[in-house]
Amino acid sequence: RIFRGHAACELIRRSPPVVASGLFHFAYFSYYAILIGGPVLLGLAGRRDAARRVLLAMMLAFVACYIPFTLWPVAGPYFAFPHPTGAVRQVWSARLVYASLAQGSSIGTAFPSSHVAVTTAVTLSVWSAWRRLGGVFAVFAVLLTLGVVYCQMHYAIDATVGLVIGIAAWGTAKALAPAPAPVPPLPHAGEGARV
Repeated sequence: RIFRGHAACELIRRSPPVVASGLFHFAYFSYYAILIGGPVLLGLAGRRDAARRVLLAMMLAFVACYIPFTLWPVAGPYFAFPHPTGAVRQVWSARLVYASLAQGSSIGTAFPSSHVAVTTAVTLSVWSAWRRLGGVFAVFAVLLTLGVVYCQMHYAIDATVGLVIGIAAWGTAKALAPAPAPVPPLPHAGEGARV
């Protein structure tokens, strides 16, 4: 037994406050950049089919999460336990997260973590189309997955099931909208052409 309580409550209280809090709250907020950035950056790079697959995977992940939200609403640790105090809440990225939550947050949407599910689906879809960008997204996806528990937004099981849903959404999108076959390059002048 690692913790005497929930990891979602203990991690933030046991880790070095400023560094861990800043990093994980920033990663948690990066969700919005991942959500928008994946399809937009692929589209701008001319990879429209890949951008469509990202959107399909994202939609599948959202739907797979919203069905349980409706049938079995679960309040996450953010609503169930006292909020941490002190330096962990004073880091700029933590203030940004909590200010956005103060504008409106949904009680009953903890299980599964749609943050993790959608981030995983988008990251794997981007990785499949553009490795370099997918690598950047993967760093944020790992930190976000740890961050949803550290920041006391989700229980560890919420993040784990979100990860499984994200992988399934990516795989389903890949099966429903496979990448087009690569077009062979045109021969250069003088190659393969007879004059």
